[in-house]
Amino acid sequence: MKNGIDVSYANGKIDWEKAKNDIGFAVIRSSFGSDLPGQTDNCYHRNAEGCISSGIPFGTYHFAYFTDSESAKKEAAFAIRLADMYKKHVRFIALDIEEDSVRYALQCGASPDWTECALVFLECIKKAGYRPVLYANQSWIVSMYNWEKLKDYPLWYAAPGAEKPAYKCDVWQYSWSGKVSGISGNVDLDRCFDESIFEGGKLQDGEISQINSSAEVKYTVRVKSSDGENIRSGAGTSYRILGAVPYGAKLSISRQTSGGGYTWGLTEYQGIKGWIALNFTEKIHDKSIEELAREVILGEWGAGEERKRLLTQAGYDYYAVQKRVNEIMG
Repeated sequence: MKNGIDVSYANGKIDWEKAKNDIGFAVIRSSFGSDLPGQTDNCYHRNAEGCISSGIPFGTYHFAYFTDSESAKKEAAFAIRLADMYKKHVRFIALDIEEDSVRYALQCGASPDWTECALVFLECIKKAGYRPVLYANQSWIVSMYNWEKLKDYPLWYAAPGAEKPAYKCDVWQYSWSGKVSGISGNVDLDRCFDESIFEGGKLQDGEISQINSSAEVKYTVRVKSSDGENIRSGAGTSYRILGAVPYGAKLSISRQTSGGGYTWGLTEYQGIKGWIALNFTEKIHDKSIEELAREVILGEWGAGEERKRLLTQAGYDYYAVQKRVNEIMG
């Protein structure tokens, strides 16, 4: 568990070298509203560069003023553009929707579906290769969102003064009046329960190891470890952790290799691509012979010996599938 802070222009000029003695991470505001001059946080670049030079892992957050799904996409693009300036260092991008977001929407004569707008924003973040995080308090979770649609995203939970979070969360904002070296006045304090959220960063092209040296496969697995699984940049426990996959998650495996006593599979989960140890998963055989035959005809399982290898490795009866293909093709 790590202790950290979240900051914006309101915290003024921060001495990050002093701050790092008290904190293990930071969440810094990058932007608010539309991609216009003046709507990048005045201290964003100074704070990002200060964290980088001081070795403090950080994520960013964007304060929402969107009024519909289309403007949510544009604001997500704004947040992504700013994160990309430090893409090797930004661990995640969080979305912050609060009462002032509602005030602005009403002022514009809009009544956004906040759940759908949040989904659009978070999915844009995920597609850009960053981990999407939602900032929310109990009031928004209970009254403003359809939480069933959002509960699977990492949560940055705001509950200052509470004894403990009321919801399972990755980061808990537990105080608005903290004191940290190098910062004048009060600062928001946070506690991170899932440290993998501050590991890694957006991968650059070619950073996933063992792509060319692994074998192409095609099957689905379910994570059976009660503690979940880490996603890594390479097939081995020495490679950096990019994210985590929870117990019960279903994953498509596209390549396979071995290393360090484990069998590894290449997969993608919530926009994070990397390797997981297949020793802690189980194969799922959830496609019928008919479905497989149709996929074979469409060329999705290769041809000849390659088709036989892929179907067999995925746990299917190659001969039964091929028989049905021959029947369909006449």
